[in-house]
Amino acid sequence: MKNNKCILNSILLVAALSGFCDSAYADNGKIVFSGNMGSSSLVAYGTQKKENYDVAVMLADKSLKGKKIEAIRAPFQSSDNISNVKVWISKKLTVESNKNVPDVMSLDATFDGNTASATLATPYTIDSDTLYVGYSFNVDATSSTTKYPVVLVADKSDAGFFLHTSRTYLKWKDKSDFGSSALEVDISGFEANAANISEIGTVYGLVNTTTDVTLSIRNHGYNGVKSFSYSYTAGDVNGSGLVELDKPLPAIYNASTDVTIKLSEIAAKGTYPLKFTIDKVNGEANSEAVANEGKFVVANVMPKHNPVMEEYTGTWCGWCPRGYVALKLMNKYHPDFIGLSYHNDDAMEVMSSTNFPSSAPGFPTADMDRSFNAALDPYVGVSNSGLGIEDIWKAQAKKIAPASVAVEASYKDDMKKIATKATFVFLEDLTDADKYKVEFVLVADDLHGTGSTWEQHNYYTEDNVGSMPSPEADPFFAGNSVIPGLHFDDVVVATSRLTSGLVSLPATIKTDEPIEVEGEFETAKVVNTSGESLIQDTSKMRVVALLLNADGTIANAAKANVEGYSTGISTINNNEGKTDVPVAVYDAQGQRLSSMQRGLNIVKYASGKTVKVVKK
Repeated sequence: MKNNKCILNSILLVAALSGFCDSAYADNGKIVFSGNMGSSSLVAYGTQKKENYDVAVMLADKSLKGKKIEAIRAPFQSSDNISNVKVWISKKLTVESNKNVPDVMSLDATFDGNTASATLATPYTIDSDTLYVGYSFNVDATSSTTKYPVVLVADKSDAGFFLHTSRTYLKWKDKSDFGSSALEVDISGFEANAANISEIGTVYGLVNTTTDVTLSIRNHGYNGVKSFSYSYTAGDVNGSGLVELDKPLPAIYNASTDVTIKLSEIAAKGTYPLKFTIDKVNGEANSEAVANEGKFVVANVMPKHNPVMEEYTGTWCGWCPRGYVALKLMNKYHPDFIGLSYHNDDAMEVMSSTNFPSSAPGFPTADMDRSFNAALDPYVGVSNSGLGIEDIWKAQAKKIAPASVAVEASYKDDMKKIATKATFVFLEDLTDADKYKVEFVLVADDLHGTGSTWEQHNYYTEDNVGSMPSPEADPFFAGNSVIPGLHFDDVVVATSRLTSGLVSLPATIKTDEPIEVEGEFETAKVVNTSGESLIQDTSKMRVVALLLNADGTIANAAKANVEGYSTGISTINNNEGKTDVPVAVYDAQGQRLSSMQRGLNIVKYASGKTVKVVKK
């Protein structure tokens, strides 16, 4: 794992590219398929090596069947030191003898400025549900542009990004997490005015309240979309309206924009069928006017969604201080923030990186609700500066959770165990609720110690002050390569996922009926990989309950402090490295107490050792 440390720091190079999609799109039923929806937010990706590249996008929309591919264009930062450019079409991505082998056609491309293109002599009719369109080229010498020769759109889209190279990626890899290829494909056979919406799914609202619904409108016509008329039914309630877009959608296939409309109020809670139709586009009949179906769940109370940020870090990692700072700031700004910090190869490591809930591609990295494939920076998120992770957290918090979550935890059996209980209340009746799983995570705050594995390595200097402008970051800008004495919060010290396993909910669940799930942790087993206790202070432990979707993403979560601790008592490591925990508290007369009281207390430990503690 160490060979891949900090690999996220220089993968993407911002390219000074814009306007690639500024040409005219609409003419004679022809529109453009591209990940570049007119955005100027382009970046460049590359291996920084002299090698051969194959880049592809996937056309996987059934409505494209019968349409014809007429031309393919690929953007570059520069044509210098680039040769043997070809564009191609294939039904499968195949590599033979380390070379890409397209099974439909391949054409030589020519450069016009920084764009390589080819026009098909005979347009190719799309006859399959899935088709790949791509381009290939050689990097003859490395330079500032050829180190990162693949132009991407920073925003993800359905177009995707697949990559094969002769030295680095010897098999085709789906790299869509890094962006979408800016490749353009001219496709003909479209109607003038056509649009549809992305899947509606489930919409949630409150009784006797209008509900804002955000729909993604997608263009499928060669006139683009300037306006559209819609109609809907929600149960017995009907509605309609006209939307004039502030910024019309261009004639790019699946160019999209989010539009918010209001659903009329419904008086009774329940789950209602929802149908939504785009009837007209630009004042003309929509050639794809079909009813999109979903459901409208109307509830008395809406659950609060608590996003979970998971950070992957290690004290050996010199760039990891930004995760440390981000957690401090998020806890400072948002008391309801839930952070889980997974440590690797240091004094706080409790699991191998192979057992992380997400596959961390490097350190530091982060995830939010396990929905971003651990591809986030723990401080900037996906932005270039600022506390961008906060923006992602806020966006996730706006999403509706299927159930509310409450959790409680307490010490029991003379503090030998921590009992946990999570309570879930769902918005709707379910007969497949066993798709949801429950995970309990035990978290420690204020962990600290001495020795090299507690000392945070640091690559930041006073030149980086502007990158994290907060007092919490000041210790890292003093020019010290190693920072001792830090106190770490949000540290994951145990998870039921690796101890007792995930718990499935019952299949049948009724609306508003609480569902309880219990679990426990043995305090003697809350140790790092060296066997040292990570319960340094019994008052600074908490439990996080995670409600997991069927795909492993986090649907909702809650946190609670572990109650029933003995104030001021911490675990002790004896000279043999074994964990010693307090098991009982007595007053001066030998009467057992439930917790420490003012005055003299006699604390008994699992080893038999007793300690006198005076509480003021």
